Amino acid sequence: MPFRRPLSLGRVLTVAVALVTTAGIVDCTTSYSAAGDNGSLANSFAPIAPRGPDLNDILLGSRGTYIDQCLSQRDSTIERWPNRLAQPLRIWIDSSSMVAGARGAFPSAVRDAFADWAATGIPVRFTYVTSPRDADVRVHWTEHLDRKTGSTTWRTDRHGWLTDGDITLAMHMSTGMALNAEEMHAIALHEVGHALGLSHSDDPRDIMAALVRVDQLSPADRATIELLYSLPAGRVQ
Repeated sequence: MPFRRPLSLGRVLTVAVALVTTAGIVDCTTSYSAAGDNGSLANSFAPIAPRGPDLNDILLGSRGTYIDQCLSQRDSTIERWPNRLAQPLRIWIDSSSMVAGARGAFPSAVRDAFADWAATGIPVRFTYVTSPRDADVRVHWTEHLDRKTGSTTWRTDRHGWLTDGDITLAMHMSTGMALNAEEMHAIALHEVGHALGLSHSDDPRDIMAALVRVDQLSPADRATIELLYSLPAGRVQ
């Protein structure tokens, strides 16, 4: 799995998820794409953090989490959204004819995934908008991806505060087999976790494991996101 390379101002990360069986097993690999200078991606909600959190302090409170793995995979940087309780993150989920008929439950499965993460108690709420132009995070559909079932791209400012995100979910495996709503929920849980700032866990019991074998958040998933959102964004000292 390649490591991310930082951009001059902010960065863009793409995470691809490949479903390898019909039993909800997701093989997640990571790749990085340079998008040029992202300094224009201002985040009016983000406080300025001149000094990042201290690694020793983080590790003291990290029991039961995989925050150390997140830091390793995110270039020793805490990346998270600013607190968004009063002004929730705006989510757009494509509800076009692509998800009609048997696929009609897909948008609800994705909303359930966002709700599961919100229920952990992090200081982020979600609201849904009807236009992608008004959204902070956009969820798109595609028929299939090459050896993948989804990808998530997120962007940060220079201080590590998340500013923007896109999730693309395939409705078929690369073999052509259609996904159902339960599988879509599991895939969306994993992808939304990335969009909120989490990286991979090495424990197969976690939804954020690179090879996903579960369809719900584990205690470690919950503990890690709670710890992440108790910390300021920024490079760990």
